[in-house]
Amino acid sequence: MNVEKEILLGQYFDQALEETKKIVAMPSYRRDLTYGAPVHEDTRKVLDHCVELLKTFGFQTFIAPDYRYGYADYGDGDKLFGIICHLDVVPAGNIDEWETNPFEPIIKDGKLIGRGTFDDKGPTMMNIFAFKYLIDHGFKPDYKIRFIFGTSEETNWECMEAYVENEQLCDLGYVPDGHFPVVYAEKWIADVDLVGEFESEFELSGGEVYNAVNDLVKYKGPKQEEIASWLKENGIDSYESDGYLFVKGVSAHGSLPFKGVSASTWLLKAIDSNGLKHPLAQFVANYAHLNFDMKEIFGDLTDETGDLTACNGIVNISKTDYRFTINFRIPCTRDPQKDVVDVLEKFVKDKGLGLKLSSIEDRVYFPKDSDVVKNIMEVYKEVTGDLKAEPIAIGGGTFAKSMPNMIAFGAEFDLNDSTMHAYNEYVKIEDLKKMMEIYAKSLVKLTKLK
Repeated sequence: MNVEKEILLGQYFDQALEETKKIVAMPSYRRDLTYGAPVHEDTRKVLDHCVELLKTFGFQTFIAPDYRYGYADYGDGDKLFGIICHLDVVPAGNIDEWETNPFEPIIKDGKLIGRGTFDDKGPTMMNIFAFKYLIDHGFKPDYKIRFIFGTSEETNWECMEAYVENEQLCDLGYVPDGHFPVVYAEKWIADVDLVGEFESEFELSGGEVYNAVNDLVKYKGPKQEEIASWLKENGIDSYESDGYLFVKGVSAHGSLPFKGVSASTWLLKAIDSNGLKHPLAQFVANYAHLNFDMKEIFGDLTDETGDLTACNGIVNISKTDYRFTINFRIPCTRDPQKDVVDVLEKFVKDKGLGLKLSSIEDRVYFPKDSDVVKNIMEVYKEVTGDLKAEPIAIGGGTFAKSMPNMIAFGAEFDLNDSTMHAYNEYVKIEDLKKMMEIYAKSLVKLTKLK
């Protein structure tokens, strides 16, 4: 089947864009991070909306009773082809850093701006309407097609745990939540907490999730003026309010910590530099601040899939105890337990700190010469004209890790211009159109059995 670009974009794109704006307006971030907590009503609304939309297209639909996940099926093939999307988003963070309301999407300067426009609501809708075009024009896939919607990708993935436990696994499929042209490898992800008890003369707190650079931390304690002055000398903004010193950084995706500015590590460095004693501040100042690969601790773990990276998301220091989270992205050929967790645990123990392992997410690895990688690369080069493109490895963790035979395919075109998890998140309108064309043509290739 040939995909007619003019018809695809001329007759389907505007509706896809409007539907994207509708679900971006639903603030589907998780409020209660407790495992098993009820799915928030805003997230339920997004799931209801997407499933009902596909029902009007002729899909058979299902939503789990607890709203952990939902899906929509088309066709009756013996094998199942999955497109796994997530409908939750990271919190907006400091609203003052947004130029527009994060949940009132607008189009400005050729960009759709709002939380979730890129991660992952825009790509989700481009896939839905790409497939709508195909079925409207008589395409009959050899697979049964299943759109799977998760609701906790940005936190603990319990949505996909529930899906895998209760539903049919996919024989093949992709996740539109990575990078173009196609992601042949995703690093291991390990979340750890540095924890312990210590009588502190100060308090500080900030951050909400493991997988985003901490961009706002509040501090209360001695030497607030000296700390603010030290930070200013180093180009870091801060301000006082209600007796607290607030330190401002720049948020970034947990897989790209070097693209952000960590308010937490800058503050802890300032605390240590101004003579305040705390084992966590001392550790961060010496081994974690601006030290994304932490080679002093682990040595060089680089392989063909990249470097190790470390990101702090959450920090809390009270008068009696402390917690500092680290989100590690670990190269695919390394052992996350032996090469990272065990090494770090021994190292911090010698510094008076404790370590608690939160989770280890599996890697993804497809040979570059596998059929799925070759087929996707062929379509990508055809649509973009980029004949030099190569499959890539990433530090980001997508739902491709949730079950076998899944690969991350799009939707980021330029890793260096990523707005995932950032303030003023946006996606270029032209990129959305390009996505729709790539996905429509790829679905034709990928869902026909040889």
